[in-house]
Formats: sequence, C-alpha cells, structure tokens
Amino acid sequence: MTAHNLLSAMSAACAFCGTSFAPQRSTARFCSSRCRTAAHRSSDVCNAARARRATRGALKSAQGISATSRLSVTRNLGPRIVADEHWPGMYRVRLSDGSLSDMTNLTRTRDALANHGTLNK
Repeated sequence: MTAHNLLSAMSAACAFCGTSFAPQRSTARFCSSRCRTAAHRSSDVCNAARARRATRGALKSAQGISATSRLSVTRNLGPRIVADEHWPGMYRVRLSDGSLSDMTNLTRTRDALANHGTLNK
C-alpha cells in the first residue's frame, strides 16, 4: 500500500468537534478550517493575547502618573521636560533661552538631561 492509500483508509476524530473524518495528511487534527480556527480562538494562548490587548490602553495608577478627566496621562516630569502637544509619547527639553529642543522619547530626553543638563542651565 502506498502512503496515499494508507491515508485514505485511515479515519481520525476532529480534536474540536469530535466528528470522524478522512485526513488528507498524517498530521491532520481537525476536520475543517472552521474547527481549526474555533479551536485556536478558544485556546488559552488566544485568550491571553485577547486579555493583553484589552488592557493595553487601560490607565494604571502608579507613582508620578495621574489620570485626567480627558483620559490622558500626565506625568511629573520636572521643570525642563515638556510633553509635546501634538505627538503623544514624545517630549522636548526646555533650553536655557526658553526654546524647546527637538522631539525625543522620554528615555532619550532624560538621558540628554543627565548627560548634557549642565550645558544649558
């Protein structure tokens, strides 16, 4: 018997719905793509990812972070770090002449102040 004949003679039970089916491959676990998709969507892996996506935008209370009535996050950044008005997550350094630096993320802004903060006081 060839491998194809063995597969056609075999019968397997679907891992999701339990119905008997003739697998096209020796590693087939589901009777259809509908059962495969439904099994994945009901799995713990998919539910964990769904929970992470649901909480991704949630505001969390932490020291230095407070939620305002507009559901934005404000931070106690210090007098020289200014949040950009148009780009959330971007910041500028207030220079000694009152002007603002180019935009950077918060980590790079803090690094710039730590490394070069004494230059423009």
